Amino acid sequence: MKKNEVEKITPKFKVWLEYKGGTILGKGGAELLQTIKDRGSLSSAAKELSISYRYAWGYLKRIEKRIGRPVVITFKGGAKGGGGMKLTEIGEFILRKYKRFEEFLEFALQNPELWEAYGLRIKERNRIKGEVIKIDENDNAAVVKMKIKVPITITSIITREAVEELNLKKGDQVKAIIKATEVMVDKKDG
Repeated sequence: MKKNEVEKITPKFKVWLEYKGGTILGKGGAELLQTIKDRGSLSSAAKELSISYRYAWGYLKRIEKRIGRPVVITFKGGAKGGGGMKLTEIGEFILRKYKRFEEFLEFALQNPELWEAYGLRIKERNRIKGEVIKIDENDNAAVVKMKIKVPITITSIITREAVEELNLKKGDQVKAIIKATEVMVDKKDG
């Protein structure tokens, strides 16, 4: 795979809420609750979402059965109609909770800086090739000195465990990964 093709690979996600091991709300259910909230009517919500009224009503009943509380309340109108439906406090709560998780995950996927904070992606421009010239270890940490080709020496303080995990030895070809608050060490692809 070419580099520009690899960059087109993007992560996707599905969010759902569970209660006591059972699913209570996914994307479709969240859309249903939001549309009921916006329209004030189950029939209008079902029509807008292109689902049957019966399916929408069954979905609401499944949620209520799983959590043991109603997520909507209905009210009757007068002679001119005017009845409708609105979310209960618990209905509003689970919709809000779903949307928070979905928004957070969407935000995370759109922000490579956040990926980097979790070590999922680090820009190549922040990688500098060098050679390990000295490792000083104590019980918990190690100071790794690297000689960079330009001749520059970079020092990184990493855990002793990381030195063992990377199997670092004097003379190894490594990359210094520069981040705002730290210098990490990576041995892959020297």
